[in-house]
Amino acid sequence: MTQQRRHPLPRLRYLAPLLVQLAIGLSGGWLLYPQPGYAAVIEIFPPATFSCNEQFETVANTLKPGDELVLRGGTYSQDCYRAITVNGTATQPIIIRAATGEKPVITRSTAASQLQNNIDIANSSYLIIRGLRFRGGDGGVRLISSHHITIEDCEIFETLNNGLRANTGNADGLIFRRNHIHHTGLNTTRETEGEGIYLGCHDGSCRVTNSLIEGNYIHHLRATSSGGNDGIEVKVGSSGNIIRDNVIHDTTSGVRYPCIFVYGGGTSANIVEGNTVWNCGEGIYAVSDAIVRNNIVVNSDTGIATYPHQAVAQMRNLTIVNNTVYGGSACTLLRWGTVSNGILANNAFYCAGTTAVSAVGIGGAGLTVRANYLDGSLSGATIDNVRFFAGGTASAAFVNPGGFDFWPTANSPLLNKAEASVSPPTDFNARPRTTPSDVGAYERDGSTTNPGWRVLAGFKAPGVPSSLPAPPAAPTQLVVR
Repeated sequence: MTQQRRHPLPRLRYLAPLLVQLAIGLSGGWLLYPQPGYAAVIEIFPPATFSCNEQFETVANTLKPGDELVLRGGTYSQDCYRAITVNGTATQPIIIRAATGEKPVITRSTAASQLQNNIDIANSSYLIIRGLRFRGGDGGVRLISSHHITIEDCEIFETLNNGLRANTGNADGLIFRRNHIHHTGLNTTRETEGEGIYLGCHDGSCRVTNSLIEGNYIHHLRATSSGGNDGIEVKVGSSGNIIRDNVIHDTTSGVRYPCIFVYGGGTSANIVEGNTVWNCGEGIYAVSDAIVRNNIVVNSDTGIATYPHQAVAQMRNLTIVNNTVYGGSACTLLRWGTVSNGILANNAFYCAGTTAVSAVGIGGAGLTVRANYLDGSLSGATIDNVRFFAGGTASAAFVNPGGFDFWPTANSPLLNKAEASVSPPTDFNARPRTTPSDVGAYERDGSTTNPGWRVLAGFKAPGVPSSLPAPPAAPTQLVVR
């Protein structure tokens, strides 16, 4: 077996390491086979070793730009600290993936999970991890001072603490998409947290920027401490992140925390759009520097909340538009007495028999409140047919709200009633909004039934068009320390 190279003549300095790798591989259960250029494709096989010289970790740490490590199905386990440090390039990322059609499991023993995360990715860059199952560990996957890491189509589950976190050192240009994260915070020997995805440091000393958190399915998160069991939590100072098309539910075991929580306080806004959440403490909680649009929030203690937090110096730059909120104790809770630059418009708040809007300070300078339709009681606001309108009943506004079908009916009071100046260009289904546009997450545009994904437990259907905003360009000349 030889490597094919871009140059017609072989370079002898590459042959000796290759032969050594090949000899080790044949004795240890992995194969190295040809790949154009200097990059290699390495295939490894279980069984688990349980020793500190785990084959998976050892081979992974030898990867160079353009290399690909393919894990065959089975279990890979050890009881010692497991960490990967590798650095690809923008044009030659390193790939670690499951073999096609197979589901390798990276795991630990119960005793080792009390002491170690499942895996740490440290001081790494331009790495793609795809299709692996991470079971157990204190935390599932932790990123340490890394940038341009993609984790996609993976499963992270049955952790003693949280699932996927980047809270040790700054991180930039991350992509977490189509991951299934569930049943976290299972530690019963001490207090524990159970966040699904945790970005940034609690005190703001490390930040996650310019990252995309997209299309993940996150559910049944448990916590017993004040750290909480948020579905996706973006800490203070982390900014420029897009959180879209995620499905999150049941963040209420042990404690009751938000399904999505963004602090703000950074240099640019975090965008929260097209998500579906239910059975949350708070569906979406945005403190500052956030655009919250086209989300569906159902049966949570509070649907959308925005109020001061001690970690954030100032509430500012908040846009909450075209969301659909149904059920729960309160559809929305706003404490905007100190907010600088805020927009609340085109939202459908349907909480019959409870509170549709509980507001303080929404009449201040620099605030725009328009065309919010509601069912339920109000505090700090009135039906004035400018800022707030009576929305009738949910059954008249939506096809089947009890069955999670929030498509507007033919005679819905939400049709053509949105404030055009602040309407997003697309709706929950990523379909263009027409003018005059509709209130709430959907744009009916004459369709009698929902032409997009049906709200249910599972991944939101793929197919988000490229016209939606991409993550901001990452800074260049980054140095990993």
